[in-house]
Amino acid sequence: MKPLTKEFRHLSRPEKIEQLKEHGWIKEQSEQILLNNSEIDKELLENLIENVIGQGTLPVGVLPEIIVNGKSYAVPMMVEEPSVVAAASYGAKLFNKSGGLKIVKSDNIKLGQIVFDDVADTKQLSKDIFALESEIHQVADQVYPSILKRGGGYKKIEIDAFPEESMLSLKVHIDTRDAMGANIINTILEGIAHYLEEQLSHTNILMSILSNYSTTSVISIQGKIAVSDLEKSNVSGEDVAHRMERASVLAHIDPYRAVTHNKGVMNGISSVVLASGNDTRSVEAGAHAYASKDGQYRSLTTWKYDREEQYLVGTIELPLTLGIIGGSIDLLPISKVTLDLLSVESAQELAHIVAAVGLAQNFSACRALVSEGIQHGHMNLHYKSLAIKIGAKGTEIHLITEALKNMDKPNLETAQALLYEMRNN
Repeated sequence: MKPLTKEFRHLSRPEKIEQLKEHGWIKEQSEQILLNNSEIDKELLENLIENVIGQGTLPVGVLPEIIVNGKSYAVPMMVEEPSVVAAASYGAKLFNKSGGLKIVKSDNIKLGQIVFDDVADTKQLSKDIFALESEIHQVADQVYPSILKRGGGYKKIEIDAFPEESMLSLKVHIDTRDAMGANIINTILEGIAHYLEEQLSHTNILMSILSNYSTTSVISIQGKIAVSDLEKSNVSGEDVAHRMERASVLAHIDPYRAVTHNKGVMNGISSVVLASGNDTRSVEAGAHAYASKDGQYRSLTTWKYDREEQYLVGTIELPLTLGIIGGSIDLLPISKVTLDLLSVESAQELAHIVAAVGLAQNFSACRALVSEGIQHGHMNLHYKSLAIKIGAKGTEIHLITEALKNMDKPNLETAQALLYEMRNN
């Protein structure tokens, strides 16, 4: 896939869209949506959720190129925070120079729970349920036969017992293929629950519901960046690599740092998830639960300095359950454009891209933090926001942004004075 021009970020919005079309990355329908109709249709809007009074919008930017398992992607990101797309794009650029990111682990099984309450003997109930496993499998297949035709469906069961609370959780492993799968999972669970109520006497099923903590759908992505590419300001590449490694250790042992560290990871992940029409709350809840899987909240990424090969090696690991069909994905205009642009063949491929963007985003944030400081990049974009806020237009935005960088007090009042002077001289 031919990469976008290096000047991509300096093009106007219509020029960016035109270049995406020229590269064959989006179809004409997506071009028209981006140019003329990115908002939700009124009839769809009024029926998508309850009590509709309007719609909000967020900017959608493009990470020009990230290479995952040898394939190049241009990635749409929906986010309001100014530095996110720029940071992810820069991190991806450095990973790409070293061959891109590689898949280490890729699972795609989702979980549902059937919870029994008031259980007198959890051991005996467990035995009774396992004795019916083949029948449970048959029920699942009968309840949702269409998923079988797509190669998915029931896989197996597990049981978590909580005798101290007289509870038992039956975990059902289900492959929903390329769908997010909430309706598939819940329908299968309800079918199994109804069967078990008929077969097992004196049972009290409290609930049947999917779990957003899919420890059976863990994605791990790894990439490396040459130390020679890490030099920043007056800090050597070797020093940056060492400091990144130490910052990674801190994010692993200190929850106060880990939360902020992972927020940066999720800046990248949630932006792509949102643009693709997937469920950001599900992804975020699962990611943060996974960060606490051993009893303490820790980083979702690790950074290690390979001193022999002179590379900084980054790894991200988290559960990701995404879809490319079904739900709002098939309805929202921007999700159609996103999947057109990404041209992914499966939900699993989308998950790989999402994880890779999270790692690239995390790299740029941590690198800035251990070198010139996080505010340097943030403030450059903040000055641009100030210029827009005071009503600057066209070239005025760039001129005021550059002028504010050299001011002792680069605040709103200073920006207003610059604009007044610019327009009256």
